[in-house]
Amino acid sequence: MHSRNKRFALHSIAAAMALTLAACGGGGDDPAPGPGPGPGPGPDPVPPPPPVTETLSGQVARNGTLKNVVVCLDLNANDACDADEPAATPTGADGVYTLSYEPAKVGAAQAAAAPLIAPVLAGEVTAASTAIDSASPDVAATTASYVMKRAAGSAGAINPLTTLVQAGVADGMSEAVARENVALQLGIDATKIDNYQDDPPHSAQNVSDTARAAAAMTSHALRVGAPLKVVDQKSAATEGGVLASLWYRNADNYFVRTLDRLAQPAGDSPWTSVVDARSGKNAGVARSDTSDDQALYRTAYLGSDGWRVCDRNELLKTTRGNPSRSVYCDAQVSVGYTHSTSVAGQAMADLVTRWQGQSSNIINTDGTSTAGLVGKLGNTVFPDGAEEEVRSNLVLVPGITIDNIWTRGLSQTLTTTLQGLPTAFPVAGVDLAKGSGTLNLGNGTGNDKTMRVAFGAASSPTTGATQYYQCDLDPVTQRFTNPPKCEATIAGTYTIESIHGAPVMRFLGAPDTVMSFEMVYTEIDWGGPNRRYVYRAHETKPALIYRASNANRLNATAWAAMKAQLGL
Repeated sequence: MHSRNKRFALHSIAAAMALTLAACGGGGDDPAPGPGPGPGPGPDPVPPPPPVTETLSGQVARNGTLKNVVVCLDLNANDACDADEPAATPTGADGVYTLSYEPAKVGAAQAAAAPLIAPVLAGEVTAASTAIDSASPDVAATTASYVMKRAAGSAGAINPLTTLVQAGVADGMSEAVARENVALQLGIDATKIDNYQDDPPHSAQNVSDTARAAAAMTSHALRVGAPLKVVDQKSAATEGGVLASLWYRNADNYFVRTLDRLAQPAGDSPWTSVVDARSGKNAGVARSDTSDDQALYRTAYLGSDGWRVCDRNELLKTTRGNPSRSVYCDAQVSVGYTHSTSVAGQAMADLVTRWQGQSSNIINTDGTSTAGLVGKLGNTVFPDGAEEEVRSNLVLVPGITIDNIWTRGLSQTLTTTLQGLPTAFPVAGVDLAKGSGTLNLGNGTGNDKTMRVAFGAASSPTTGATQYYQCDLDPVTQRFTNPPKCEATIAGTYTIESIHGAPVMRFLGAPDTVMSFEMVYTEIDWGGPNRRYVYRAHETKPALIYRASNANRLNATAWAAMKAQLGL
């Protein structure tokens, strides 16, 4: 090849190589390439999880639902809603509460062990903090503040019955065991502990045997500060007793009634047995129920198997704890609680005198002077362990009673059957001036009056017409026999029905009276010839004022000391 052409070819190849290197970013004289661009922006930081929140809700109730109640988690167990404890807003008329808290802030273990509490506060009805019961919205729910509770570990209803359950838990029971025993102790269905609002209303006009009534009695115990107590109802029972009644004039004339609980082993029954024990002296002659002295037991009760006279052999049945349930002579059912106060160191005579001014007094209640009793007691004081008790009782099932079978029977010459009463006391035979020809129905519209009845035409063997009268009591004896100045009031009817196999005559349309009971008549055949009698009997009225009562008691220690001082 020509040398000129050869040089051209080499030059062309070099130029091509330079272009190629430039296109590739190369070139011997170019600076070294720097680092490339950094990575793009990464994902946003993961936010922390939201705080765990626990929410508890339920309903606060007493008789009805409660308004203006603040529910809180009682972390420090001081029975108060403190500022640093989780709390709900005040309840509305429906009693519903909702409470939320963060376990991480309050301590999960502490929160799980804390009961819910609902302080029920007294005050003016218009105050925002005063508890109002929907059953009686025009008045404050209570006259003294108290706290209702629910056992730790769950939300739901807070009421007097859940408060009693919590008392059992606080004493070491599991909640399940406490609930079982509360149901047995009060004679209610365990499912009612959380919700008795579907029970019939517990009203002042009509008391009935329901969980709502048991709750009302429990709330009453809370209001007066009586301690709640749950007992294993199937555990062994120890013996005990209280003085229930004392009449004392002197060492030769006195009467004592005690209620003595018998010891018994553990078993399947929730009932413990109590002896109604009676003794005394009359004009120096000893009277003792252990010798079958029937003069000490004159009351008959109409129970499930008919009429029976309850002596010391007819054991009373009661549950243990506070409140508790009792059945007397298989007829009268009640629920009640006991509030005890120490009297150690107090003079016995001072207690007797103090009790005389109380409606719950059980010593010389007939007005007999206590001078002989106080003189015998002297300056003796009660020992350690002595307590006076007030037993508050609510009769749920009254039963029908004959308060004195020795005096309440009609003469057999008048009649021995209820069907014979209309013939014995016809309207046509009434003498208004003397009150003769009328049948006694007890007091009338005042304690100085007596209500009477006579009979018109019978509609059937078990129904007929009545005419009611009101008469003055005998002005000399103030007794119901031969009452003067009778006036006819209104007409009504009578019915005869069978109750537990016994015939009972009731009077319908009769005027209301000052008595705590309705008068009825019954007949009893005691067996044998000429042993059938017609009796006047009593059935307690349904209103609360007649079903509720208080009675003083002395515990076994106090009574043993007084009994020894009296030499009984």
